[in-house]
Amino acid sequence: MNFTSTVWIRDGEFSLREVVSVPDAVAFLDDWPHDKRNPFFYLAENAMQAAINGSIPVDEARDAFESFCDEAGILAMPPGTA
Repeated sequence: MNFTSTVWIRDGEFSLREVVSVPDAVAFLDDWPHDKRNPFFYLAENAMQAAINGSIPVDEARDAFESFCDEAGILAMPPGTA
């Protein structure tokens, strides 16, 4: 259940985290603070479950996760790009 392209997120002030698959995204979402969960979070969470069930393509779930990260302000550019 790997993504065709990695989602890079800021994980803390100075580090990047590479999310390469549905299980990676699920693990990240599981750790997301309850008080910061919003509709984008739940859309991403539901998309991951749908990908696991085979209801939607993995890369559609990836897009939902990337949208959540963008809305949360943690989406990052891949290392080495400007």
